[in-house]
Amino acid sequence: MPATLRSMPLEVRELRRPWPSQRDRIPALTDELEREFRFGQRIAKTDRGYFMGGPIKGGTSSMWYPASRSDYKAYEKWRKLEGLVEGRDDEALERLQGFLEAREVELVTRHSSRKQDGAPYAGFGPLYALCLAALEALPPAHVSGERFKRLQLGGWGPDGAKASAFDKGSVLMYEFAIRGARRTFAGLFLHELGHPHEQALARPARETLKGLYKVVSDADALVGLEYLLDAATRRLHQKFVFEEFLAETYLIYTAAGEVLRSFIASQAGAVRSAWERIYELFRETFDGYEYE
Repeated sequence: MPATLRSMPLEVRELRRPWPSQRDRIPALTDELEREFRFGQRIAKTDRGYFMGGPIKGGTSSMWYPASRSDYKAYEKWRKLEGLVEGRDDEALERLQGFLEAREVELVTRHSSRKQDGAPYAGFGPLYALCLAALEALPPAHVSGERFKRLQLGGWGPDGAKASAFDKGSVLMYEFAIRGARRTFAGLFLHELGHPHEQALARPARETLKGLYKVVSDADALVGLEYLLDAATRRLHQKFVFEEFLAETYLIYTAAGEVLRSFIASQAGAVRSAWERIYELFRETFDGYEYE
């Protein structure tokens, strides 16, 4: 099957590089504050002062504690550089709705409560644009009602799903994911799209991949991209759960194709052979698509 080289949007392609700190650009930004902001925490200005917090446990609860004016200023500057700032993009919303409807996928939002909005929230413009660009770069078969039936932006999830999930045919990007860094949203979105892909694998391919996974996992020969958590933690996240390995490899295959190919070329013996076969099987399930 001839390969077709594709390109994901810039926000997704940035995942192949280390996550640069903004501390040199924002004097009041400490290492601790940057870590909290990247993890979905934010600072609000109220009549009683400044408070830092946000959803925890997937949004089923939240915790807020006092912050300072300098912390607030640091957050506002960081948010403009790396955060998901709400804004209208009616064209992106219309195009995303049309793209998904043609494939029998429903788009829903939960902007400010557990209840579904009557219509997709207009202020998620940047999210709509990013989702559309990523989905358009995937093979047609990966974006259809047969793979997943619903895309939800916002809302609260169960305790076990802290940021995003794939459940009963729905890709769920919770409040936690849409209030943090754009980079984290991009990584989680492609990771969750990896779950309908792994669930759709034919049994022979799945069993083959499971055996190959054992080879690379036992050798600690895993790839990690830096989003939400550091690269080492992303590798550990895959090591003990086969389905998470498949979903993360889906992300890596699409967001960092050249990184993955270079990593495979750097391996030796049985590990390299296993990874070459994993890559080949993924390419087949992507209808020959490869990514930069």
